[in-house]
Formats: sequence, structure tokens, C-alpha cells
Amino acid sequence: MTPARLDPESVERRLRALADALADLEQLRGATSVRLDTEPLTRAAAERLVQVVVDLAIDVNAHIAAAHLHRAPATARQSFLDAATVGAIDASLAALLAPTAGLRNVLVHRYIDIDSQIVAAAIDVVLDGYADYLRSVARWLGSTDAGA
Repeated sequence: MTPARLDPESVERRLRALADALADLEQLRGATSVRLDTEPLTRAAAERLVQVVVDLAIDVNAHIAAAHLHRAPATARQSFLDAATVGAIDASLAALLAPTAGLRNVLVHRYIDIDSQIVAAAIDVVLDGYADYLRSVARWLGSTDAGA
């Protein structure tokens, strides 16, 4: 269970892991669907790194929500909106990133056949959006607003 008080060290560990995953994913920036289709290991790496980035952010969001809103987010998508509610990220970034929770679900649970064009397009969105997320949450964590 997530503690009622914010644990900055826990958030920082997840942010470091998120930064590491982004650094690895950066090697795939600009990968095309053709490349993903013809290089199965590259595709698997892209899918896994996208999933890891989104999972880590959802974990951070849930921790922040529990500490500041005193409840868990109803959904992974909602976790981004909750992070915006407490000021950890802005609303426009939350709106950009919230749909990645759905992509994460598709990648993890294989609800449908995964279109390599969607994965290829997601790489740059994840790299840029989550770099902004990382900076925003780190800045918020260092502010007095983060203390629960």
C-alpha cells in the first residue's frame, strides 16, 4: 500500500529509472514501422521500453495522489490527471500523456495485434513527453508544494 505521506526517495528512484529507460529508448528515436517489422528484437525493445516508462510514471502518479489526494487514482489514465491536480505536472502535459496508459495496456495485455506504426509513432511522443514529465515532477518534488 502507498504510504499516506510522500516518500521523496521512492519518487526519486522511480524518476532515475525512468530517465535510464528514456536514455535507452533514445537509441530508437526515429525508428520506422518498417524497421520495427524487420527487426523483431528492436521492436521488442521499443515496446518494452515504452511500457517501462509509462509504468514508472503511473507508479509515481499513484504515490503522489495517495499522499496529496488521500486516494489511489481510479485508473492509470486518471493518474496523470491526478498528478496535474496536485501540480506535479501541468494539465496540458497530463492530457498528452494520459493516452499512453492505454498504449501501455495494449502492450502488456496484447488486447489487439499491435500495429508497428503506432509503436514507431509512440517512441518520439514518449521520449519528448516523458522528458518533460521527468523535469516537471523533479522540479515539483524539490518545491515546498511536494511536502504532504
